[in-house]
Amino acid sequence: MNRLATISTFFGLFGLLMAMLAALGGAVAALIALGFAMMALGAMGAILGAAASLARAWQSTR
Repeated sequence: MNRLATISTFFGLFGLLMAMLAALGGAVAALIALGFAMMALGAMGAILGAAASLARAWQSTR
């Protein structure tokens, strides 16, 4: 995995963990929303990183 996909995956998983723990602890709704936003941004970054890796692999086979 390239660096973008790795960082985005970590960012998304950390956001998911934060949202789940905040919901279990009865935290403020803003903290739960922040966790879900981090999860969504991490997923988008991981998808973009995977697409970039696929494009690089596609170019190397030609």
